Amino acid sequence: MKDFEFKCSCCSEIHKGIPSFGTEAPLYYYYIPDNELEERTFLTSDTCVIDDTDYFVKGCLEIPVTGYKELFSYNGWVSLSEDNFFKFQDLFDVAERENQEPMVGWFSSWIYPFEDTEKLKAKIHFRNNGTRPFIELEPTDHPLAKAQKEGLTFDKVKEIYEYYVHGVEK
Repeated sequence: MKDFEFKCSCCSEIHKGIPSFGTEAPLYYYYIPDNELEERTFLTSDTCVIDDTDYFVKGCLEIPVTGYKELFSYNGWVSLSEDNFFKFQDLFDVAERENQEPMVGWFSSWIYPFEDTEKLKAKIHFRNNGTRPFIELEPTDHPLAKAQKEGLTFDKVKEIYEYYVHGVEK
């Protein structure tokens, strides 16, 4: 398989390797007024609690890229029940945890250019040695769920890169 590289139409540089992106917090976090964030939220690099009622964990939504071995990865968020959230925390520092049952929740991130990605049913699959869990979307007709099963094209990955790095929408 060939290496992924492209000439950026925005900056004319050659970029090598399939990019990865992510978000610092679940979507719900961004709906809260700035002056209320400190009082209503607890946010770490891997977990978020909002109003002591909504629980989120960060994982990797990995999507194949047609013709390439490397995956496109997006660090997104999944909401979990309170019980599963605390179980997640208990397992956080356990080295061998990949045999744990996946946890069901709802995808709580947005990925350009996919619409209506919040609340897609998802599973969190644990991985060993501190690796962020894998997010598996429930197979549906939603374009993001289809992309996770069928892959992204070279041009779609380039488009996503140009949006996140240069703010260009196609």
